[in-house]
Amino acid sequence: MPTTYKILGQTLPTANVLSNVYVVPAATSTILNTITICNQSAANANVEIIIRPINEALANKHYILENVLVPRADTLIFSPGITLNSAVIVAVNNSVVTGETAANVSFNVYGVELT
Repeated sequence: MPTTYKILGQTLPTANVLSNVYVVPAATSTILNTITICNQSAANANVEIIIRPINEALANKHYILENVLVPRADTLIFSPGITLNSAVIVAVNNSVVTGETAANVSFNVYGVELT
């Protein structure tokens, strides 16, 4: 099996919109090594990471992080070491903490693809 170390996905999603950052390709297994979440604004933000099979509707069991606070101008580095089979979605969401202004939060996913 060839191994490819790579940036699996990068996104700056719109607040309160669940966004796919990576979908495991067909005939591929993936190891998620690191996910960085960078809050680039002066507002605190809550973030979510969801991992679910492509053929399943979103459910509570799919949340890896839910409503985790990333303070203004700070970065969270998450090293999950999660293994994924093909047709699995990694999705992210960010929302503004009540009473704050809009947040600008980017997500970067790094890992290994095995084909």
